[in-house]
Amino acid sequence: MSDIRAYVMQHELFNHHDHQQGYTEIEQGRDGYDFTSLFGYADADLACAAGTDVDVKAISRQELATLWQAIRLTGYGRAVDLGSRALFGIPFAPDRWDEITAALQARLAGKSSAEIYADMLAAAQIKWTINDCYWLPLESWSAAMPSFPSSYRATWRMDELFSAVDMTPFKALARATGRNVYSVSGAVQALNEAIGLMQATGRLAAIKIGMAYQRDLTITDPTLHEAELAFNGLRNPVVGGTSLQQRSGAVDARTARPLGDYLLQRLFERASDDNIPVQIHTGYLAGSWGALEATRAMRLLPVLDKYRSVRFDLFHASWPWCAELGAIAKEFPNVWPDLCWMWAMNPGEAERALDGWLDAMPFTKIFGFGSDTGLPWCVVGYALQAKIGIANVLERRVRGGLYSEADAREVADHLLLLNGQIFFGLGD
Repeated sequence: MSDIRAYVMQHELFNHHDHQQGYTEIEQGRDGYDFTSLFGYADADLACAAGTDVDVKAISRQELATLWQAIRLTGYGRAVDLGSRALFGIPFAPDRWDEITAALQARLAGKSSAEIYADMLAAAQIKWTINDCYWLPLESWSAAMPSFPSSYRATWRMDELFSAVDMTPFKALARATGRNVYSVSGAVQALNEAIGLMQATGRLAAIKIGMAYQRDLTITDPTLHEAELAFNGLRNPVVGGTSLQQRSGAVDARTARPLGDYLLQRLFERASDDNIPVQIHTGYLAGSWGALEATRAMRLLPVLDKYRSVRFDLFHASWPWCAELGAIAKEFPNVWPDLCWMWAMNPGEAERALDGWLDAMPFTKIFGFGSDTGLPWCVVGYALQAKIGIANVLERRVRGGLYSEADAREVADHLLLLNGQIFFGLGD
């Protein structure tokens, strides 16, 4: 093992993006965790291999074993195997699955949820985590903060506001703030108050925008009047019509688009006023059948240019448009490109992206890792995968004479930990 590889593999990590469950959820599910809980994103590759969506709990063990053999060498598959070997010393092979379940249950036994987290974070060498609990009701966010390790910081996320087809997200804002939302101005006030509630916990790290799963990333700049017309359409939908949409009281998302874009503009203003970083999902979408073209980071250029004081953390290397994101980050000083999730999706492409970015921009601007998982033991394999890829890139640069050993160590320090600590203002 080269000196730089050894240095990377023992390094602490800043986890820029995750979806970890809290202590309560871990406790509630602990008896049901088996070998399939290590799959993480591998479910998507199982569907890719099968040619259709797959429920790992519904198919036979033999069918699952056959599909696993097909995906075991993909990025997702390799992350699962890396995690199993690191945690239990067992390769993730079908004839060892029962043994892995027993080993996982044995590792969880006798530990509180907090102790389980401490164990897994130590195994993954994670120092800080930015966590996105998008599934929690808005009114529960502040109260949920103690249900995570003290090294966790949270994001504020409410994508449904920006692709609304009915009043549901506005009712959620009202519940969370105790403020009735009868107008666009009222919605903006409630939005700001909801963010303030998270700020008051002292653990708000960023605003997260994941709307690429519901709509494209093009953001217009509508007037208040245009937004009010759209809002009134949601409050007073056409009723009594013949279509299912009319009978349900919902409107076409395109009709409400000015409202969503208006609220996004106000969200960026709040981020600018309070110096809150903004994380945005770009590129590849989890699962299957996603509308990929809608997720290109290039669609964000007008926003990046308008809000020059806002620090944008653009996710997932924008794969398959990694080079585009590199060009954007070089052109726009307020953009930091993020490799979160990318090491699992496509490790080879992640290495090529990092290699290109290191030539294009200061290494102090690149975020090297984010596991983007839901269970703490899954983080271990994803962390190892990222370290292997980063070590590969730095090792080649040292071997080729581009970097000295000292250069490579300095770059590793920033990619793996320091850039995140500096960006989010988190010290020792």
